[in-house]
Amino acid sequence: MSAVKLSSEEPFVYSIFGLQLSDGEESPEKRFLKGEFHGLIAPHATHLDLFLQDHDGCAAAREGKTLIWLGYWKSRTSYLAWWGSEKVSNFWDSLPVSAGMWREIMSPDSSRTQYMTNKSEPVGLGHLGTEISVGNKTGYWGCYRHRMAAHSKDNFASPIERDLEAFQPIPDSLDGDRPGRILMTKFPDNICFVVEGQDHSNITAEEKEYWNDNFDSSVTQWMKDLFSAGPDSGILGSRMCYAPETGVYRVSTPKALNYNKKAQFFYFKDLQHMEQIGRTNKGHAALRSRFMRAYGPKGAMESGKLGLWVETAVLKNGEIECEYVGCEKGTGWMALAGHQEFW
Repeated sequence: MSAVKLSSEEPFVYSIFGLQLSDGEESPEKRFLKGEFHGLIAPHATHLDLFLQDHDGCAAAREGKTLIWLGYWKSRTSYLAWWGSEKVSNFWDSLPVSAGMWREIMSPDSSRTQYMTNKSEPVGLGHLGTEISVGNKTGYWGCYRHRMAAHSKDNFASPIERDLEAFQPIPDSLDGDRPGRILMTKFPDNICFVVEGQDHSNITAEEKEYWNDNFDSSVTQWMKDLFSAGPDSGILGSRMCYAPETGVYRVSTPKALNYNKKAQFFYFKDLQHMEQIGRTNKGHAALRSRFMRAYGPKGAMESGKLGLWVETAVLKNGEIECEYVGCEKGTGWMALAGHQEFW
């Protein structure tokens, strides 16, 4: 397992941009926006992952899909230089009120971030720094927290004691797009952003059979548990995404988990809630134990080619900025816009 050494001089940036396809298909207008935006961001982000999100069991309200650009930037300076450039500003400022585009931008400090992967090549956040060993900070509950340098002086607890309303589907009577722009810049301290990624592209026939026999149904149930969890779980938002061009390794549901490369994004109320759901979900606890035995030293799949990575960032107020332009009601943080802690 390896981690990454990030710069401590200034925060890095996650930039998540989405383009909603309400009927699941690209209209000429959406195709134009997709091409224009991709041409603007692809040459400049340090690393860019392209995903598709189906709206089954996720945050959005209606049938359809969302194209997602998950961008990684080495520094806030480099992101802001791109974001403030004339071409990008003109594109974003001229979006029609019904564009169905959104952005969720995060600039976490490296001292409140952890990353781990079993892949030999960089993936996700691994593109932003130098590969290092995770040392002995792995394999136990709480290791994510202990990999964050700031954990010794910050408990990363949410200042909000009550359960917060999670992103909810909008009733049919309220279905439809919300025209205009919704900009949100105020969020409570210590929201925890998580990326969980899996890649089955390189697994052998033997490993695939072992995975299907021992893990597939348990992993699928764990994902279903996460995406159906109530407000007391601390999950404020979730997206189940996949890379269509990587092909499928199974045929089942949810569809997103069929693809070789996929990722799930989560917003938790705080890090403690993320830790708690992992420990208290009996299915996940058992799955984790079996997985560590199988893929650990002397395990049946010790030499397996399954690729995994996990990224966790604790965010303070002022480190999140979101904007939704003509998006479906209930998209992303829009569901909480207007609450006293979110605006």
